[in-house]
Amino acid sequence: MLGDEECGACGKMALVPVEDRAAALTSGAAWLERLLALVLWGAAIGLGTNDMEWAASGAAGLILIVLLIVAQNKFAETRYRHQLTKLFKRGEDQLVEGLGIDHDEAIEVFQEGDKPLAYEMLREVGMLVRTDQLRMEQILLLQSFILRKDMDLMLEPLLTHRFSPDLVEYIGELAKVRKDLIKEKTFRYVLVHELQILHMEQGEQILARVAGAAVRMKRYVIMYPHLLVRYASKLPKDRFLRLCMILNSDRTRNWGEVGIEVYTVFNARYKHDPDFQSLGGMTFLADSTRYSRY
Repeated sequence: MLGDEECGACGKMALVPVEDRAAALTSGAAWLERLLALVLWGAAIGLGTNDMEWAASGAAGLILIVLLIVAQNKFAETRYRHQLTKLFKRGEDQLVEGLGIDHDEAIEVFQEGDKPLAYEMLREVGMLVRTDQLRMEQILLLQSFILRKDMDLMLEPLLTHRFSPDLVEYIGELAKVRKDLIKEKTFRYVLVHELQILHMEQGEQILARVAGAAVRMKRYVIMYPHLLVRYASKLPKDRFLRLCMILNSDRTRNWGEVGIEVYTVFNARYKHDPDFQSLGGMTFLADSTRYSRY
């Protein structure tokens, strides 16, 4: 089981991580191949009958061994992963059984009140088992914490295939403390389920926070313009300023509907705000207003 220091089946204390076992088997196979090549090389030389045959056999064997080592080094990672997969398949039944036990133990730990330990246990199980049920259990545990920037948080591995209000609420909280975790998959999830999110009590605020996370990078502004068009007016001042700075950094680009919305909000709220004066009134967006939303 995960985190155990002794084998649950035989009681041995010296457990070897499966990664180390796979690496050892891969390395052993490589050395066996080299040894076999050396034996064949020696046999080829031994079968020679004159200096020319010995020299040819020696040169050919040396070249082949060098090529073998180069090929082994080139495909070492692929062979390691193949060996790792074989080990997992070989112990698939035991692995499934052990993960089931780990999952049950994590639930027991949670019921006993040790939520941080329960979360870590579920997270370890989640590295090998990816189901919506397990993701939701982790999300519900995380929702019981007060999230902080210094916490070891994650998001993309927890994204479910279906709409989940609990997941959306977690995304909303993360958008406040760890905007860097809001990435492409999360933006796509939010856009796919936007209408359902809007029916939630804090849905519009959550979408605005996600839009605020999108202005971290120019790439996101370009990739998800509709998100920003719809929620630019809901952004807090610092995030809207960040959005304006991104647009201002590329004045020659046709920002389309994003430019229209930003220019409208800017003129309505921030035209005379001292923090926005360095942007020159965003006049470069004035031409965007000639593009119709429809």
